Amino acid sequence: MAAGLARPAQAQSVDDNAVASADDAFGQSVGNERIGLYSSFEVRGFSPVDAGNTRIEGLYFSPVGSPPNRVVQGSRVRVGLTAQGYPFPAPTGIIDYQLAASGTDPQAILTLEHAQFGSFVGSVDLRQPLSEDLTVYAGGTIRRQNRHEGGEFKNHILSAGFNLRPWDRGKVTAFYAYTRTYDDEAAPFLFPAGDFLPPQIKRRAEIGQDWTIREESQQLAGALVSTPLAGFQLDVGLFHASRDVPRGYTDLALALRPDGTTPNRVVVADFDNADRMLSGEARLSRTFGTARLAHRLVFSLRGREGNRVFGGAQRIVLGESSVLVNDQFPAPVFAQGPDDRDHTRQATLGVGYSLTSAGRFAIDAGLSVASYRKTVTFAGLAPAASRDTPVTGSITGNATLAPGFTVYGGYIRGFEEVAPAPATAVNRGELPPAITTRQADLGLRYVVSPGLSLVAGVFTISKPYFNSDAANVYRQLGASTNRGAEFSLAGTVAPGVSLVLGTVLYDSQVSGELVEAGVIGPRPVGNVRRQSTINLDWRLDGGRSPLSLDLALDSASARVANARNTLLVPQRLTLDAGLRYRFTLAGVRALVRAQMANLFNDYSWSVSPNGALRYTHSRRFLGELRMEI
Repeated sequence: MAAGLARPAQAQSVDDNAVASADDAFGQSVGNERIGLYSSFEVRGFSPVDAGNTRIEGLYFSPVGSPPNRVVQGSRVRVGLTAQGYPFPAPTGIIDYQLAASGTDPQAILTLEHAQFGSFVGSVDLRQPLSEDLTVYAGGTIRRQNRHEGGEFKNHILSAGFNLRPWDRGKVTAFYAYTRTYDDEAAPFLFPAGDFLPPQIKRRAEIGQDWTIREESQQLAGALVSTPLAGFQLDVGLFHASRDVPRGYTDLALALRPDGTTPNRVVVADFDNADRMLSGEARLSRTFGTARLAHRLVFSLRGREGNRVFGGAQRIVLGESSVLVNDQFPAPVFAQGPDDRDHTRQATLGVGYSLTSAGRFAIDAGLSVASYRKTVTFAGLAPAASRDTPVTGSITGNATLAPGFTVYGGYIRGFEEVAPAPATAVNRGELPPAITTRQADLGLRYVVSPGLSLVAGVFTISKPYFNSDAANVYRQLGASTNRGAEFSLAGTVAPGVSLVLGTVLYDSQVSGELVEAGVIGPRPVGNVRRQSTINLDWRLDGGRSPLSLDLALDSASARVANARNTLLVPQRLTLDAGLRYRFTLAGVRALVRAQMANLFNDYSWSVSPNGALRYTHSRRFLGELRMEI
């Protein structure tokens, strides 16, 4: 099946296993399991969401948050060879979500989880054919989560959908999901005053303010139609995503000292923010020719319209404090300022062409022109608008040089919008134009043995770099470039033994005026030189035993922790170990899964792009029971 065509959704099973089903190490999720080098919000050092590379069943959509794992039954990160065949890609990888509602096989699965530190999660997934042509789906989750930073939050998800086949080779899928998160206490972000890491904070100690209780809800709805039309294949997807944040808090420990005290603890309170996005794609495609030489034409109209209400935040200065104790301050009187507004509209018309010879080569080319407009209105300022009509395109291809040996490469030109000048800049609210982005990659895939494949490739991605200059004017100051090499070995190495092994090596650079002046270093905050992952799943007795054992090892080199590159978070290695046991009880198939995560209790720090630090997860036991009901 071509990479750009959505895979049919399969019935979820109590025996779902991300490692056993992976065909590369670049990233995938199955149910609540996630493995791989990359994630939905970070691929090759950049965000595929910002690049416009998010898909649902192969069709373009623009999210405002991660789709909940009840309406979505899995996702895959597509880079390099596996991204080829997707029409109109942009630089970075592609995230493609598979819907639970698009399948036709019956399922009824109950999942009970003993999550981290005594948390509880209960989920149900129900899919039932009502007739030969109609299948309905419903799912839900209740979560009571104890946070690794201390405190807790509550969450529930409700989802529903249907899959209808109203005529020959026609398919209609519709879905809806609602997520609410509440009683969520904000833990502080730490900003060291110098070239030192914070002292070790006792894990799970509650050091946030009792009154910083956050609340958020999200909704995601959509419909997909697929049908033959006058010799073409018509695929249409329309999606509406929304997020409402009635109460939001960010706790900041600024200028943190080595002893864990801060002279400037600040809480930013932000209320009644909202984000709405309508997006989708209509695509006409036609394939003609023979297997020896097949042609494919694609015409696409993609669009998105977003409205965001934000700003009006209140900055509450608490003053001298410590993050080593539960240092409580009285709740202030809140006084929210006026809101800011953001409206984005984009329509993109594209035409693509593919030439494929089965088992020999494939070439894909695409050209798109967009009409883009963004208007931002900051309180007290005149609206700032940015318009552009960028032309983007791609050409990618692969060739099989020998049985099991394929080379691939490509060049992609895209564009992304840039955030307006921040409130701290003298040109606050000024809106830069959309930026041009570029990616080139080259690599190979080698089939080591049936079911086991090696992928190795190199890539370079470049984007303009924006920041405030010496005069505090926010503008383009240079370029940000990620060069790298990625390696993947995945598949079955012996009967019952599945392996996923991956490494990415980065050479990430920021260039321009601030680097030349020594204000910032040449590497972006959060950057690592190397990131590696190994997942091993061994089902005993050649894959026939009810018992399987699994190991997961993740390793990363030292991570840049400040803009000047004078502080590094040391390299990190974590090991998870677990098992699965399959059994039948009173005619019901079931699975018990147990895992000890961070087995050696590694203590390290995560780094946000703005240089904020938080300590990482401690050792924890995870238990899960899945049953077909």
